[in-house]
Amino acid sequence: MAHSDLKFRKAAEWINIYDGVISYPTEAVYGFGCHPESEAALAHILEIKQRPWQKGMLLVASTTEQIIPYIATSGLGQLQRLLEPRDYPVTWLFPVDSYVSPLLRGAHKKVAVRLSTHPTVQALCEHANSAIVSTSANRAGQLPLTQAHQVRAQFRLDLDQVISGNVGGFAKPSAIIDAETNQIIRAY
Repeated sequence: MAHSDLKFRKAAEWINIYDGVISYPTEAVYGFGCHPESEAALAHILEIKQRPWQKGMLLVASTTEQIIPYIATSGLGQLQRLLEPRDYPVTWLFPVDSYVSPLLRGAHKKVAVRLSTHPTVQALCEHANSAIVSTSANRAGQLPLTQAHQVRAQFRLDLDQVISGNVGGFAKPSAIIDAETNQIIRAY
């Protein structure tokens, strides 16, 4: 078994079995992540970030199938929006399924989701067989971190695993677009 495969299997165990919180590279920054249905891990991320729950967090996935459990039936017709090709990462807002924790969706009626093209994010989601939470690795109000050594230096006691790797080379966080209304919430 390759070393990289082992680190993704270990991360999947932290996420799926132990309610763990990990950090990993995304398209533009390092992120904190956990299983979307782990109340303990969601609360821990909010505590680490010192972020109010009302803001919510987003989900990343490697397939649309990993997103379906979190989207309300009324939003399933817009899933093809996730597959629209773009030159930059896009996070889409979909109506949220009623069972999704407020710690994930915040005070919103929609959930933010992104199909990631980043190989580390894809590998994490495939090994976990699930979408995973993604929120920038930083305390609220501070700049997001972009390197594993920065995450370890600041958060090593708060995290179960930090996956080393390069961020995807995008200078800014993803655009955010409402899948139902096409309203641009955050431009790229």
